[in-house]
Amino acid sequence: MTADQGRAEADVKIRTTRQAWMQPIVFGGIWLVFAIGWATIDRPFFAVCWLVLGCASIVKAVKLRTMGVDLTPESANVRGVRRRCVPWKDVQAVVHHRRQGTWGVRLILESGKPVRLPAPTTLSGLGGAQYEQDFHRIGQWWLGHRGESWRPMAR
Repeated sequence: MTADQGRAEADVKIRTTRQAWMQPIVFGGIWLVFAIGWATIDRPFFAVCWLVLGCASIVKAVKLRTMGVDLTPESANVRGVRRRCVPWKDVQAVVHHRRQGTWGVRLILESGKPVRLPAPTTLSGLGGAQYEQDFHRIGQWWLGHRGESWRPMAR
């Protein structure tokens, strides 16, 4: 086995883009500053409200940062709100989908059921080049690992 072959079999990790998780961090920081401001002028109710919003936003950003898909030779491991392992032999296609102006990737299973991947995505047109590269990588990974028993679905 050459070094290139060994690298091809290593896991590939695709995560959400920086734009997706930086926005909640920025807003969370601003809201925490508001909380401090309200606390200094002795308005505890407003301070607590802004504190809760700021903390929730930062927690959301941390969660978004860990979302994505791990590609292994056996399966695509979806790391979203719900974690899921999708064996390549069950996948019939890798397709683009568009929802509310955002492009994403779906795996179509033998049953016809789509599995939406939390990454890669585009955010209002941002990150298009990286999205296309990751979409192509997932498609190539599927083609290389779907197995000899795979047959196209009858329509």
